[in-house]
Amino acid sequence: MSPFRLFRLFRLFKTVQWKMVVIYMLLILMAMQFIGAYFAREVESYYINNFSETLNAQASLLATLSQGYLRPNEGKEQSQDEVRQGIDNLITHLVKLNGANVRVIDSNGTVISTTEDKRTIGQRNTQPEVTIALLGTRSESTRIDPRTGDRVKVLVLPVKGDNIVYGAVYMAASMEATYTTIRKMNGILASGTMIALLFTAALGVVLARTITTPVKEMTRQARAVADGDFNRNVRVYSDDEIGQLGMAFNHMTFRLQEAIMQQEEEREKLAGILRNMSDGVVASNRNGQIILMNRSAEEMLQVTMDDCMAKGLTLYDLLKLPPEEEMPLYSQVEPLIIEMVLPNREVLILRVTFTPLQHDSGKRGGIITVLQDVTEQQRLDQQRKEFVANVSHELRTPLTTIKSYVEALLDGAVEEPELSNRFLKVTMSETERMIRLVNDLLQLSRFDSQGIHLHYKEVDADQLLRYAADRFSMFGEQQGVQLKLEVPENLPPIYVDKDAINQVLDNLLSNAVKYTPEGGTVVLMAQVNRHQKRLHISISDTGIGIPSRDLKRIFERFYRVDKARSRGQGGTGLGLAIARELVQAHGAEIEISSELNVGTTVTFWVPFAKGGTVG
Repeated sequence: MSPFRLFRLFRLFKTVQWKMVVIYMLLILMAMQFIGAYFAREVESYYINNFSETLNAQASLLATLSQGYLRPNEGKEQSQDEVRQGIDNLITHLVKLNGANVRVIDSNGTVISTTEDKRTIGQRNTQPEVTIALLGTRSESTRIDPRTGDRVKVLVLPVKGDNIVYGAVYMAASMEATYTTIRKMNGILASGTMIALLFTAALGVVLARTITTPVKEMTRQARAVADGDFNRNVRVYSDDEIGQLGMAFNHMTFRLQEAIMQQEEEREKLAGILRNMSDGVVASNRNGQIILMNRSAEEMLQVTMDDCMAKGLTLYDLLKLPPEEEMPLYSQVEPLIIEMVLPNREVLILRVTFTPLQHDSGKRGGIITVLQDVTEQQRLDQQRKEFVANVSHELRTPLTTIKSYVEALLDGAVEEPELSNRFLKVTMSETERMIRLVNDLLQLSRFDSQGIHLHYKEVDADQLLRYAADRFSMFGEQQGVQLKLEVPENLPPIYVDKDAINQVLDNLLSNAVKYTPEGGTVVLMAQVNRHQKRLHISISDTGIGIPSRDLKRIFERFYRVDKARSRGQGGTGLGLAIARELVQAHGAEIEISSELNVGTTVTFWVPFAKGGTVG
């Protein structure tokens, strides 16, 4: 047999079905062996005992009947031939048909009659059994016939009366017929055993299949469930324990499907929550390695989950924290404020909260980290603080000046007309400055709380720009600054809030004139954008300029590059902030470019009126 067939046969006998069949067959075989051994022993004992008893009965009867011939008769003498003839008749009628070899021996050991070779008659028998019997003791033995090889039962009984031995009866009968009968019965028992084994194997296969078929189906169903297929059910063949197990398995599959679906729903909900959270969420295992990161965290930290997995980044690496020995996160109760410098971003300020996880067994688990981008919040908080400080400072300076001059007037300066008049002019100037500051603050506050409400209408752009230039031409002459207007002819009408754009132009032109030294130039320009249907308006000056580091914050409230000089010019630091709010309310944009000690250009655009075309 090939090794492959041996392997398949070995695997076959490892199945429960064939194990049950083999066990049943072994049980039947063992039972039949025990029964057969006991039955064979009893049958053999019965037949041998029966054979011995029969042989003993015939020998005893022959010995009893032979006693009359062998015992001397005082009244009547019998010749040797008569004795022999009488004993021959006894042997012929009693044991000849039984096939036993019989000898009748007188007290001297001489054979008187025999069923064997007649030539032994008159000869002396010297067999040990005969010698023992002539001494008055029966002798019995089993021997093998050297001529035939058969087992022979030898029985020698003394013929005696009145404690006198008159001779002996020798009987030797073959036992092969008895043993042949025993062998046939053992063969019948063996055949019955084989037939019983065959029937047992067939019944075992049927019985095993009634058990293993549902088990096989449940095994296939278990594999299908393990692979995620919950649409199959185990076929229930009966209402017994196996059937109940099948029904329980189907119920378990249904409940497992419900549990997995519920778990999937919860997982999808959790994934959706994590995906749409504005806060970043990072999960790490107990070794600190990143195992989960939502989209917000990826955008904040500018790293993907795949990068973390590929590089094996830990939470300490991701947040650029000190080593665990210096900062154990499991004992970190209060949130941390972390500043990080990332590419394409100046500073990222994060508020980080750590939530350690712990198993029921008490072992340390992972850490859930929540990231909140508080950069804008910190910036606004800083602006709020600066705003309060700036407002306080801007109000304190004129109030101090007014208080000083009022005190001087109260101390007697009012008696001097020229001096008091100058003091009152300064007081008026500072009061107007505070009024402008408060008005600007109120306007910005209104923008923040109520929004900017614009009244759009079609406006003549050429007229609007020329009017603004005319308003500031005299102011420029007073400052020694030349104001120029450069606009193309036939400008298209624009769709804006006229008052709002006038305020924007006033703030920009005022700043340009104030921060341009004497002899400088301020240019008000307009350019037409045909494709986008926009009118770009620019105010350029040859003033002191703005350092590049301050350009990003120039539109913030109260932010001024040179506070001392700005305050001396009477500014509030809110003009550019108001201009940006008004421009953005039109859906437009405002930009500024500057070079220190060269000049500054502020540009914004406004949309054309509907149907506006370039002439």
